[in-house]
Amino acid sequence: MSIPSANQADLRLVEVKELLSGILLSDSVLNLIDSSVVRNIRVIENDIYVRLFHGSDQTNLIDLVRSALQNIPWCNRVVVDPRTIPGVKRTLAVASGKGGVGKTSVTVALARSLKLSGFKVGILDADVYGPNISTVLSSDEIIVDTLETSSGTKFVPHVVDGIKIISVGMLAEEGQSLAWRGPILTRLLKQFMFDVQWEDLDFLLIDLPPGTGDAQITLLQECPLAAVLLVGIPGLSSQSDLIRTVAMFKEFNLPFLGYIENFSNVKCPHCGEQFSFLLDHSGHIDSPSEIPGTDVPLIAQLQIHPEILTQRSGDSVQTLESVHPEVFSSLASVCSKLIP
Repeated sequence: MSIPSANQADLRLVEVKELLSGILLSDSVLNLIDSSVVRNIRVIENDIYVRLFHGSDQTNLIDLVRSALQNIPWCNRVVVDPRTIPGVKRTLAVASGKGGVGKTSVTVALARSLKLSGFKVGILDADVYGPNISTVLSSDEIIVDTLETSSGTKFVPHVVDGIKIISVGMLAEEGQSLAWRGPILTRLLKQFMFDVQWEDLDFLLIDLPPGTGDAQITLLQECPLAAVLLVGIPGLSSQSDLIRTVAMFKEFNLPFLGYIENFSNVKCPHCGEQFSFLLDHSGHIDSPSEIPGTDVPLIAQLQIHPEILTQRSGDSVQTLESVHPEVFSSLASVCSKLIP
């Protein structure tokens, strides 16, 4: 059997990608390549290797991809490496370039809006440096339970307001320093994705730590992410960090739901005038259509509501989706289209 030249191998890789680009997801305009469902494509001599990132309802894609590639005349063998989170249909990442921009609040607001729309929802708090899901949900007594199953020991997610929650903060005492080395962090995140008794979820939202570190790389390499939602605040510093974050996700060809600009403006409680949270010399409220330097669209600018920032334990809880219902209802509708 002759070994293809380097040029032939490149041409064969292009042929494989073009074939997979012609396969559409069910009831979607996205194909297997543009949706990033198929990644890590390799052609070694006459063998084809692909990694398939799919939801629990998309197991049919395994045979579909295998049979399509086996029809290539020169193909000798097809190896499909499926990656899915048991019981989870679609996994969404909520990411930011900086910390402290309200990413966790946006995650919880979207989860509640999806639940209100009739979906089963879970949250994986992967922000290892500042796990605040329990604080935002006003539930500080979240602990980790385990369950012995036929496939091994599983973590049991805590349920708050009908939303299943698992957080790295459950593994530490209140006030304890969370300093995780890369290998430990990677192993922990894999366990929280694949060794949790999620059972049956339509959406799993992953609240990522800010930036472009080990946690993000682990998820991009291992997790069947369907799309990314970005959160930031006005200002050049936030925007420059977001541009780097966008570049990282684009390396893996992941679709973006869009960008939410939090703390966008403030309404004066006395005169009612709105002004930019970060004032420039003119006091003008900037309304960009996308993250500057990228093609990621701006989908909402969230006004600051002091009652959210100043609420205390025992108060009537004000949440982002309750003060911006149209924004999160619309975002939930966009997410719903990911499930045919």
